[in-house]
Amino acid sequence: MTRKLYVGATAIALALAGALTISTPASASASSGYISGTGSVLDDLNDEGPLHYGDRSGAVAVWQTILWNDGYLGPYAADAVDCSFGADTLAATKKWQKAHGLTADGVPGKNTFTKAGKYLKDAGTNIYGQRIIRYDSPQSSYRPLADRDASGHWIVWIGTTERHAYYDHC
Repeated sequence: MTRKLYVGATAIALALAGALTISTPASASASSGYISGTGSVLDDLNDEGPLHYGDRSGAVAVWQTILWNDGYLGPYAADAVDCSFGADTLAATKKWQKAHGLTADGVPGKNTFTKAGKYLKDAGTNIYGQRIIRYDSPQSSYRPLADRDASGHWIVWIGTTERHAYYDHC
């Protein structure tokens, strides 16, 4: 009887150890503190959000870049992308969500980011070896969105400055 218990316990322990070592293709989310991913960039947004009115962060800048790419936030990225989720970003978010068949609640969460993620394109690497992520929706004409560094963190442009896409600061 003791041998059966030992064999059974060993089998369970091995199964649990195996389950803990399996990695997922995109392993980041708001809970990790930044927008990031591993493997293909095409699914990096599937577990992101939520962002709210009043937030100020690099993650907001990524969302604003998406809104700007689609023509919902001003004609110039330097004016549209400021890391601050204010009234213009809220109104643009609601319009974007409605246009994409989502609940227009003004909160870009998992469903909104997943819908936006359908338009991600991998554009190779830049001179620093970072993945170049482009956004290619019917409205955007294949515009730049972000870069992803070797650690998987997204980097977004705010004006002429690169910033990591953190959820807690910009």
